Amino acid sequence: MSCSRFGRASQSRVNARRFSQRWPLLHNHCARRSQLRIGTRAALKNADGSEQTLDQYINNGAVDGCVVVHAGKIVYEKYPTIQRDDLHIIMSVTKAVVLTALAILEDQGKIDLEKPVETFLPELKGSDWAGTRLRDLVDMRSGMEGVETGNDAYRNSKHKQFQLEATLGWQPRTAAELPEAARRGDLFGMLRTIKRERPAGEKWAYTSSNTIVIGEIVSRVFGKSLADTISDLIWSKMGAEHDAILTENERGHPVSGAGMAATLRDVARFGLLFTKNPPAGQSRVLSDAIVKRIFAGSGNQRTPDEHGMLPLTYEWDMISNKGELVKGGWAGQLVYINRDKDVVVAWFGTNQNANPPLEPLPCRIIANTFF
Repeated sequence: MSCSRFGRASQSRVNARRFSQRWPLLHNHCARRSQLRIGTRAALKNADGSEQTLDQYINNGAVDGCVVVHAGKIVYEKYPTIQRDDLHIIMSVTKAVVLTALAILEDQGKIDLEKPVETFLPELKGSDWAGTRLRDLVDMRSGMEGVETGNDAYRNSKHKQFQLEATLGWQPRTAAELPEAARRGDLFGMLRTIKRERPAGEKWAYTSSNTIVIGEIVSRVFGKSLADTISDLIWSKMGAEHDAILTENERGHPVSGAGMAATLRDVARFGLLFTKNPPAGQSRVLSDAIVKRIFAGSGNQRTPDEHGMLPLTYEWDMISNKGELVKGGWAGQLVYINRDKDVVVAWFGTNQNANPPLEPLPCRIIANTFF
């Protein structure tokens, strides 16, 4: 592996952009353009004992780009289908960015996770959201309907996630089953139609409406749009090379759960915020207290399971007692952080499987093979 430095940082921002549907955005940013930059023949051992090179894995047709960073330096970088400076939709990796902004405001004493959501958003008074602690949204334990257990959530116009996406401009608004609020792009009207399925705090369930509510709270507390809030708290301070974009609907409500697009290097820079030694030139964006809270896991239970996994919090997809964080996104987006080895792996994908499984294992293999 050869090493290289990140490009020169700039005062980059997150800009709001409006798109009518999800898929044109995804396809536009995944246009196939070949550029092979750095190669390696080092073997990776798979779980079944077979071997393949990192290049072979990256060139499997589903990966658009991969970057591996160790001790703040790029040690591997390849873009089979896109250019280095292309913006690519990061889907649910957006959640990690939004929740990091929330954690910063919490650290500043501006947000109390024990308060109910209507404290921050009076528009939700009298709805089934009322009385739900912000912490329960942060831990994905709100108990609200719209759980995303399969593709039905994105294809069935009766599903609350589909209806929420239609409200935000990511699904068509033609289905007869849509609430009138969804047709108007009225986010709070749409949120008020979402009902409670179980008591808050009882069970973890992946539900993007939690993140949508959190995004509105973060924006309301900071007093700016969510794009400007992320810019001021994170993007402009972490040494990003490029502006990112955040999609929003015609009323200015952002797609907080999946709507960011950024370059791969800047996603890796975001991952570096959680390492023990952020590289020189990168401002201290996260306090030790924030990182400690996230790596401790959910406040409900902080005992790792037999696989070393901690209960999830701040909407990460994997937290391990080995100092690992993972956040994945639809169609193969991923950022992996290993604090113990000072490694960050980020990749973009265009996986034709509409609901590919989260794959932290290749990142672990990379970390354990080379570092």
